[in-house]
Amino acid sequence: MPLIAWGQGAFTLTVKCPKSLGRSVTLTVFDGDTTSHRYAHRIKDGGSTFSAPLAGPCAAQLTFSGNRHIHLYLEPTEMSLEVNAEELEHSPLSGSRSNSQYRYAMETSGDTKSLTEYIRANRTSPIAAFVLFRQMRGMELREVEKLYSILDSVEARCYHYHAVEKYLRESVALAEGMPLPDFEFTEEKQRCRLSDCLENGKPSVILFGASWCDICRRDLATAEKICRDSVTVVTVDIDADRRGWDAPYIAKLDISHLPYIIVLDGEGKIAGRDVRIWELERRLASIKRR
Repeated sequence: MPLIAWGQGAFTLTVKCPKSLGRSVTLTVFDGDTTSHRYAHRIKDGGSTFSAPLAGPCAAQLTFSGNRHIHLYLEPTEMSLEVNAEELEHSPLSGSRSNSQYRYAMETSGDTKSLTEYIRANRTSPIAAFVLFRQMRGMELREVEKLYSILDSVEARCYHYHAVEKYLRESVALAEGMPLPDFEFTEEKQRCRLSDCLENGKPSVILFGASWCDICRRDLATAEKICRDSVTVVTVDIDADRRGWDAPYIAKLDISHLPYIIVLDGEGKIAGRDVRIWELERRLASIKRR
């Protein structure tokens, strides 16, 4: 299903949403090979309206409080989105024919086999790159590499083609056994470096959370009980930094949700990423057996 061709123009997107989604919404428009544009609006009277120049159909993302997203396709026309707070991705969007193509792609490529078939059939479409981008984090790295190689490197080049490329490159750098890149974070209004918080020869658990996250606090209490004095526990609250989800380490370490746990061995090498709290004790025990 190739993208429909449109002329030079602009888009208008009217978003209607409930109060439960917060007071502001950000629209990110991926309108180039590697570029994107962001428009942040306050939500007033149950909604907000975005308008900007747009050359042709392209992928976009609406972000609400709590880092909740809706992915959609914009076109240089008037569109209206009625946000479903319970099932964001199923929110009805009127006025975008390309968006129905994207929805069709997502619905027909739910498993690896279907996704492979879809990408082979649509290897020149930016929508194929977008669908792979949306599903890659739940897949084995080798499967993502295989599907990425199918995409046409000329015709399918778009923001999400490059995003998949970047994800693969950084995933190799963040693989188990690789040193965790050092980074700065904020703790009690002071800037800290991770390397200054680690003890040489001692395994470490880094827990990324937020002050408003009840699950994060429970996981921290459990982690401290498991680790005791034999393992260093470092907590990084993303809301301690005014940049929040835009802090450089978020993208650098590919953190997509909270709580998020990284385990390091005594040499500062990655022994596990996105470790669940119920896996932590077993993961630390495997380090001690090395």
